[in-house]
Amino acid sequence: MTQWSAALCLLLVITMPATHADIAEHPDRISDAELWAAIDLQREGLEDVRVAVQAEDWGAAAEAWAEYFRARETPTPHFRRDSWPNYIRENYPQLVDPIIAAADEIRAGDISHGPYVLRVEGDEIKWLENPTGDTNYVSAVGSQWFLNPLGRAYLLTGDERYAETFAWIFGSWFEHQTEIRQTRAGLNFDPIYRGYYPGIRARILTDNYYCLARTDALTPDLQVKLLKALLGACAWSYAQERPAYRPGNQQIADVVGLGVVGIVFPEFRDAERWLELAELRMREHLAEDFHADGGHRELCTQYHKTVLRDIGYVALTAEANGRPSLYSDPEAGPLFERACEWLAKIVMPTGETPALHSAVFATDYAVHLELAARHFDRPDFAWLADRFWERGDVPSQKSPFAFSNYMLAAPSDGGQRPEPRQPDWLSVHLEESGFAIMRTGWAPTDRYLLVQHGWPLGGHGYPGALHFIYEANGELIATGPGSPRSYRDPAYRYCHSSPSHNMVTIDGASYPNVDGSAPGGHVELLADLPGAWMFSGYHEGYRRSFGVVNYRDILVVKDGPILIRDRVEGPAGRDAQWNFHTPLRLRVMGDRTAQLYGSRQYTLSEAYVDDITDVRTERKWEAVLPRDCQPEDCGKPVSVLRWEKPIKDDGALFAVALIEGAGRIRLAGESGYRITDGDREWLVLFSDRRHRVEARKVAAMARCVCVEMRDGEAVRAWVFDGTRLTVDDLVWLSSRDPVTREVTHPKRR
Repeated sequence: MTQWSAALCLLLVITMPATHADIAEHPDRISDAELWAAIDLQREGLEDVRVAVQAEDWGAAAEAWAEYFRARETPTPHFRRDSWPNYIRENYPQLVDPIIAAADEIRAGDISHGPYVLRVEGDEIKWLENPTGDTNYVSAVGSQWFLNPLGRAYLLTGDERYAETFAWIFGSWFEHQTEIRQTRAGLNFDPIYRGYYPGIRARILTDNYYCLARTDALTPDLQVKLLKALLGACAWSYAQERPAYRPGNQQIADVVGLGVVGIVFPEFRDAERWLELAELRMREHLAEDFHADGGHRELCTQYHKTVLRDIGYVALTAEANGRPSLYSDPEAGPLFERACEWLAKIVMPTGETPALHSAVFATDYAVHLELAARHFDRPDFAWLADRFWERGDVPSQKSPFAFSNYMLAAPSDGGQRPEPRQPDWLSVHLEESGFAIMRTGWAPTDRYLLVQHGWPLGGHGYPGALHFIYEANGELIATGPGSPRSYRDPAYRYCHSSPSHNMVTIDGASYPNVDGSAPGGHVELLADLPGAWMFSGYHEGYRRSFGVVNYRDILVVKDGPILIRDRVEGPAGRDAQWNFHTPLRLRVMGDRTAQLYGSRQYTLSEAYVDDITDVRTERKWEAVLPRDCQPEDCGKPVSVLRWEKPIKDDGALFAVALIEGAGRIRLAGESGYRITDGDREWLVLFSDRRHRVEARKVAAMARCVCVEMRDGEAVRAWVFDGTRLTVDDLVWLSSRDPVTREVTHPKRR
């Protein structure tokens, strides 16, 4: 080869990037020549790098790059390293100690994710060990979540030991990545280049690289390894995600790396291409993966917030660097705002989002609403976020420190935070995603009931149609299963089952998924009246396997009892179980009523108690409970009550009253119930398929009617989908068309 042709070949290496296919096929084995070919060496400031690369002096190129990057001020991630520490100390001081504490644990050799702990002996990290086959292993070696606090702790303290720890861990991982991919540590898939791992890893490495860029611990050689790791992750993700949109949260988690690296490292020739793909996929997911009411189609609060987090990282990073962001995008922005509004509408009075499907009771919504309040000028978001910040707690999600906390940074768009204002809604129906919520107010002592009828997409959805969660008096009374950190934990099978939900099960079995979706229910009536709330619906999850349909009515007297009525229709010969899960102390009495003991006493009373053939109580691992981040892999065990009765020729019927105090429910006629609580009494009648119902001098033509009595005298009533109500032969309601209305004694109007 002549001297001229050799120089031409070198020039081609410098000016022409390796194809995506080339890098994507060996992202863990990128050569120096391939790395520098992927960087635009004609950019201002890279003159010394270019000279070194032309001479094939890779060491000098690394030195020149390190000098360039240490002096480079912009672009940055979504925060500025000079202002971020003071901003956090002044505005969110409760985040400082947890960040430093987490970094100290890593510095001490505690490298873990959930229940998985990576063994460390001296300076040697045992990257290839995963004796139990725990899938959380991939979070340590693939996503590398545990590295989050190191760069931030360095900014907060200036302590070089955090930089040295990052250098030690990343350097060791980089040298072992090919072997990790080959051995797979007992898993049947690549734990480094698969799914969303490269995207998350690229964002976390970018964050740390920026924080630590000026420390001597990031040697020129290590910086080259970081560049190769970012290039490998982005080339692989681009090749993986370029062909088409895929539903679910994982594609968003993968392209977040393309977006963040594409903005922060414009030196890569493909940076703009990476960013364009990331924002394209994010727009698609906002349009396709969210229901019209703003709920993510997986119906899991954790993954709803995961998508908001990853889209938010790219939007915030664009904004911090003076670029148009998805927040301000005329199509994507309103969709993002609506998804945040969905979070706001499901927040519980005590300040958590409920455990929906494979999520837990969590508080990281405060981060998302804080950011959305400013970007979308939402005083109600600011008010809800402030309620949490005023507690002085740290937002959590399956761990004491939610990953979304790292999103908080000084605003860079100049927008003003609106003056907080209480939301103008209480009870809501998120119809498309399928959640009916009754709320009496926003104080921690207010009552909150959530009933799910939605149909979740994907494996995070549970078979729990018409399941409910209930909170009152500042405590959780009826809980949801949620999920342990590891899907291989023994508790997960129970959490992912119908018996783990507050619903009726058949023969103690789960109902099956259909076409990858857990069937939900259908709403027949939903009404929010001044003094009462009602949900009526049905689900057919057990129709395919057992020929059974469950009809459920839930009536809430807002200052009184709750009636949960379940009508089971199907062939005789099977058993139906009424399941109830509570974190409160549970005791079954001799008459088969159940007493719950928390800050107050509650009673569960069944009207058809003589039909019950078995009463069982158990203790089961459940979701992380409010204010109780997972100390281990799961939350605390909760008490379970199961009333069982046979399905006869006319089906099976449960009518359960949940009463504060020591009340009781009794039958009143063929389809009526009398609920008593001290000197208060309620008569509830259901028409089912009959036109007219009556009991105890109350007659109605309505789907349901509830009459409240005090000292034997009727004082008010609620009519649901009815035309007539008479009490003691006095007409309380008469209407040509069916109405749903609260009415009082005619003589007191």
